[in-house]
Amino acid sequence: MQVRLRALRPFTLAIVVALTLSGGVFLRHNAAPAAAKPAAAVVEVAIRQFSYSPNPLVIAPGTTVRWTNFDFVSHDVTGENGWGSVRSPLLGQGQSWEYTFDTPGTYTYFCTPHKTTPSMHAQVQVTGGSEESVTFPETNFTVKGRFLTYWRAHGLEFGDAGISYRESLGLFGFPISDEKTEKLEDGKEYSVQYFERARFEYHPENADPANQVLLGQFGRILHPADPPVAQKPGATFFNQTGHNLEGKFATYWNLNGGLPIFGYPLSEQIQEKLSDGNTYTVQYFERARLELHPEANPPYDVQLGQFGRQILGRYRHGAVAAGGGRFADLPGRCLGGATTVGSLGRFLQ
Repeated sequence: MQVRLRALRPFTLAIVVALTLSGGVFLRHNAAPAAAKPAAAVVEVAIRQFSYSPNPLVIAPGTTVRWTNFDFVSHDVTGENGWGSVRSPLLGQGQSWEYTFDTPGTYTYFCTPHKTTPSMHAQVQVTGGSEESVTFPETNFTVKGRFLTYWRAHGLEFGDAGISYRESLGLFGFPISDEKTEKLEDGKEYSVQYFERARFEYHPENADPANQVLLGQFGRILHPADPPVAQKPGATFFNQTGHNLEGKFATYWNLNGGLPIFGYPLSEQIQEKLSDGNTYTVQYFERARLELHPEANPPYDVQLGQFGRQILGRYRHGAVAAGGGRFADLPGRCLGGATTVGSLGRFLQ
């Protein structure tokens, strides 16, 4: 691919000065156009707390990647191996740099001032196929197609622009199985994939494409619905299950997807001893368990139980064991469950 730094004309320089005063500068690395052509798609990579996110980034040929530094210290983007001739300027806080990838391949890069920091090494995968996929090195499982689209389209509300990688990761976690066919609770077979906190299910029988990827109702499996109760003053009451939603759990439920993501409440807020041996305030929903962790700083004081790991663990010794047994080799750390309280915040910030 041919790339060069674009020279700054006087009027461009004035724009850059204005952007600098307002807190943002774009530095672009691209080919000089011989003729007008459609603008390339732009994908954002955040440089935040000494890491690049998302990583790895999977894109199609012709996509422009924009790196923006949110840290107080300066970072850069330095290519290595076959991409070793490319290096961005040092980016101060609020500054951005762009590069357009035209050729399929794997492009690795790092931050020169912080090369010894593992999280300051990252990868861009430019795929030529019609179905996009991402392999997560943390678990070595791949998410593709409709499930990848769904994963990217939903996430926790951390205040990022759009729905960021860390917000999707906070909601679903990493994949812990390949996509596979599995007989579910209704006795029918579906294409499914397990994540740390969810199971994605493909339901082609639903005519509306928006309802073809659904989440497994793990809450009903792990905690059958409690008997209905009376409505509480000031709480949201669901006649469908006879339970209330209030306080921090109500805020979390509403901000992060509501009914399609979590389902109806199956219990009131209750005290329960979790896998770390400590007792927490929790509430069960059709697809999730919300846990209150007062020892963690907001927004990580409300966390999700790792239902995906629990359900998949039940199948480890049966016909539906994940990935030919790789489940047994997955890291034991938890990104949001009670076993390592607060690790979700440290990992995703």
